[in-house]
Amino acid sequence: MFLLAVPSGTTHVSGPFAWGPVVAAGAEPVSDLQAAIALEQLLVDAIADAQRSVVAVARVRRTEKPGEDPAAHGPLAIPQLFADGNSPGHPEFVPNEFGAGVAVSTDGLILTTAHLLGDFESSDYYVWMQHRPFKATLVAADPWYDLAVLKIDADDLVPIAFRDHQPLKKGQIVIALGNPFSIARDGEVSASWGIISNLGRRPANIERPAGETTSRATLHHYGTLLQTDARLHIGYSGGALINLQGKLIGLTTSHAAGSGFDTAAGLAIPIDDNFRRVVDQLKQGLKPDYGFLGVEAEQLAEDVRRKGRHGALVRRVLLGTPAEQAGLRVGDLITQIDGQPLHATDDMIRLIASKSPSSTAVLTVARDFQPGRQDKETKLSATLTKRYLQSARPQYGTAPEPEWRGMRVDFSTASPDFAFLGPLFDPANSVYVADVVKDSAAWDAGVRSGAYVTRIAGQTVASPADFYKVVAGIDGEAGLELRSKQGTTLVRTVSP
Repeated sequence: MFLLAVPSGTTHVSGPFAWGPVVAAGAEPVSDLQAAIALEQLLVDAIADAQRSVVAVARVRRTEKPGEDPAAHGPLAIPQLFADGNSPGHPEFVPNEFGAGVAVSTDGLILTTAHLLGDFESSDYYVWMQHRPFKATLVAADPWYDLAVLKIDADDLVPIAFRDHQPLKKGQIVIALGNPFSIARDGEVSASWGIISNLGRRPANIERPAGETTSRATLHHYGTLLQTDARLHIGYSGGALINLQGKLIGLTTSHAAGSGFDTAAGLAIPIDDNFRRVVDQLKQGLKPDYGFLGVEAEQLAEDVRRKGRHGALVRRVLLGTPAEQAGLRVGDLITQIDGQPLHATDDMIRLIASKSPSSTAVLTVARDFQPGRQDKETKLSATLTKRYLQSARPQYGTAPEPEWRGMRVDFSTASPDFAFLGPLFDPANSVYVADVVKDSAAWDAGVRSGAYVTRIAGQTVASPADFYKVVAGIDGEAGLELRSKQGTTLVRTVSP
């Protein structure tokens, strides 16, 4: 393979492909054409290496009754679905809800975007690879990170290689591989190329139903995405954005162009430590979780920011949260998290939510911030709990979740009512009852979802791990002290 850099003391290339030293001193200079051919070969080799791992994906909405016209279910339904000889496995079948995916295991696991899959309960999924059609099953999906894993009955997949941990930079050459207009069902994905245009971008705003209060549909609406000028037609969502080594640097995602723009920006979910963590959990059928600090913050005033000051100004610290336990106070200015600077409150939310519960975040804080005063910075360590995900679509996972006698618990901060009920008890030493199976031992004892366990067998528990560790040693009856949604204290005895 032609290399575009060698040790010092070499001759430089001139002209439009003048990227730097390419030949040893005394050797013949490389012409523009040779340099272009070398770049062309890099592109060809990268595509050949990665395209074996990229597949076509289609979503097919189920009808209410056999033979019912799917067009009755909306404009995106597939009216030809039940035509004779034109099932999803038929060579001439053309879906109108489609995208791409990448293989992440040899035994049939396919990674794609969650939004491509639509309603998990009313959809079927199909994958085409190497001219072969497969019916796919959903393993797990996380709309908050916009990732999902499908499973097909194959054992000869070529998993795509993830990039290393070198930081990405604007101007790096990238290649997008996808399924534009659903043409990759023939076994040949399409390629486009360009550069990384920007880092940390947001997708277009999403219209919300009346009464919906959530302003950010995904973590990526806080600014995580790569932007590329590679051309991403409809159908590239879930495809691969690779570097010149053929390694995955991002999973492409498509969003509608904003008002007043003719095309949407080319965007991709970047491969980083959080991406790897989420994918590993999804591959196991688990529902990923995300960190929670427990502060409300605001932007610094414009005149302060013009002077070069940055950070998230703390305006409220929720009782019993990691923020309070770490010693954060109203009036503190959080300037960094784990050494990464904060320029807006969105940066704080993004960095905290990118970490897992029970992990530690190191906060750099300007104590009792005053704009005209020299900051006295200090470092605080916060052990995070779990964020409540307010999403139009729930997470989905096939792995069984831990439970005890029919009840499942979670971090108190993962409750949808935490912001209102948290001050009524000690959330740092309690867990939230996320679900109770009807007619189980816990149900018969009067335990209901939405309550908080403040004590079990006389012990406080600060996390689900603590709870399940305590109950593992209980064989007989167990006394629970609960706090209801109404704020009243309840005592229940759960039998084996």
